Amino acid sequence: MRLVPSSPRVRRRVAWIGGPLAIVGAIVAVMVLVPGGKTPSPEVAKNAPRAQAVSQSTYVSPADRRAINKTLDRFVPAALGRSAPQTAWNLSGPGLKGGTTLQQWRHGTSPVPYYPPRDKTFHSWKTVDAGPGYANVNLLVHPQPGHGPKGSSEVFSVQMVKHGGRWVVNGLYTTAVFARPTKSGRHEIGPADFAAGPAAQGSGGGAPAQTGKRGALSTTWLFAAGGAIVLALLFPLGLAVVSAVRSRRARRLYMRSDPRSLPPLPRSVQAASEPPAKAGAGAERH
Repeated sequence: MRLVPSSPRVRRRVAWIGGPLAIVGAIVAVMVLVPGGKTPSPEVAKNAPRAQAVSQSTYVSPADRRAINKTLDRFVPAALGRSAPQTAWNLSGPGLKGGTTLQQWRHGTSPVPYYPPRDKTFHSWKTVDAGPGYANVNLLVHPQPGHGPKGSSEVFSVQMVKHGGRWVVNGLYTTAVFARPTKSGRHEIGPADFAAGPAAQGSGGGAPAQTGKRGALSTTWLFAAGGAIVLALLFPLGLAVVSAVRSRRARRLYMRSDPRSLPPLPRSVQAASEPPAKAGAGAERH
């Protein structure tokens, strides 16, 4: 029995179907059989240098503190309360002004949130980080009566920089909101409340520790994928074998039938096709 079908059309179909399937099967086999790279071990190398703790300075000189207080006393009511956009613009640094214009600030469009303060002075800020020409501080602001939920206050992270020989506000955004206590007693809301918390350590739960082993698919999925590839490759081969068997069977039946002779032509056609009769030998000669 011939494995390659005799029909050119069948051979073309087998090539069109079997070629792409063979390429796909080879690619999948390489991806499954070739091992991947090792996952880096979470353990610290023996020759790794010791971790250095990052120290942040919180020292601000008395002269700089007085200058920062003076800037905040003018900036906070002018910017948060929208009372003097021109003053807020003059006391802002390039980082806070970036991408905006004074005209926008006058129309209430500025990166500073609207939060009219109740206090007149703002000296009770805490330094987070400070250095030559800059200071990052946290400022607690109480709202005016009737603004926001009753009893709520907000903590703003303020970046102060020394620009042109004077202290200006280079950035300001809300870091925490102190609302009315809930039934559980919680009343502080900040950016950390909306972020994913760290995984619990030890046996108390949380994400499992990294073992450094390479992840792999289960054996069931590998066998299923391999079986699907094998079936896809065997389908065109089976189609070719079936076509060859049927063709051979039809050829045998044809050879066993009656002799392949044409039927006789009609008499009229036979008479027309015969040559004209020659003159008889006994005809008179003149």
